Amino acid sequence: MCGVADYTGRLAAALRDVGASVTVEYLDSWSLRHILEIRRRYAGKRHVAFHLQYPSLSIGKSVSPGFLPLLLPNTFVTLHEFRIFHLLRKMVFLLPSLLARAVIFSNDEERTLFARYFPWSRKRLMVVPIGNNIPRLAAKKAPGGGERIVYFGQISRNKGIEFFIETIERMREGGSLAEAQMIGALVETDTDFVDYVRDSARRLGIELKLNLPPEAVSETLSEATIALLPFPDGVSNKRGSALACLDHGVCVLTTHTERTPEWLAEVTYPVTTPKDAASMIGKIVHGDAPRVRSPLVLEREMAARDWHAIAREHLRIYQQTVR
Repeated sequence: MCGVADYTGRLAAALRDVGASVTVEYLDSWSLRHILEIRRRYAGKRHVAFHLQYPSLSIGKSVSPGFLPLLLPNTFVTLHEFRIFHLLRKMVFLLPSLLARAVIFSNDEERTLFARYFPWSRKRLMVVPIGNNIPRLAAKKAPGGGERIVYFGQISRNKGIEFFIETIERMREGGSLAEAQMIGALVETDTDFVDYVRDSARRLGIELKLNLPPEAVSETLSEATIALLPFPDGVSNKRGSALACLDHGVCVLTTHTERTPEWLAEVTYPVTTPKDAASMIGKIVHGDAPRVRSPLVLEREMAARDWHAIAREHLRIYQQTVR
């Protein structure tokens, strides 16, 4: 399942939980005929909102989503990763910028970029943050055990894996016996990198927790004490692994860049090198730095990313604009 389809399923479930009637229409292909079939299916039903989540695997290169506001009443559009669309793809959303009831983004940066292309749409642009894609199913383990340092995310090149491994190596050289785990999925086709990860794990005593279901990921995160997530381009609102760690009460060390929103800069520790990370972990372990930074900010931001809060915000937007 693609990330947008997963988001759609979670949002639909949360909307039902808060009392909305929801149908998810999965189209095998996007064409005028399929859209008109949906229009006929809901003809005569008042106060129905049609909400497009874009992009998804089934949409492919079709431009038909851009014509939805002409064909369906009360159309809403959520654009995921608008910044990475090429110019022609961005222009597909000229009509939604004029006719959609609202265009929704997961962060202010994407909304600002869209407004730069379509300045007349500013009043109808909304921000609703993404939710945690790993539900907190396990209770946080009581303090008192040993330290457990984790990496959580895709285990592949350009994900900061070498940074994490070198940090653990420095800790081992300094005499640290802390447990270390890498939680995620290996890209098995990259055999050289897989060999590097597995060899490093054996040498440094890093446990590989691979391909776990969400329930097991939640259980594993509930037992972690510190997460090192050295994203090459910096932590941002789109980093679901960072949100999951924070939601599970894990102290997060990560990279800060111009893409890092203020709240994440406040609740996570910035690191720039493995030496820097090993030093900061030592300070946290020895009580020289708090495990929870800006607890009130963290509580506020995680509450806003609860799926039921996200669903209620969608309902508020629908109710304000559906005619």
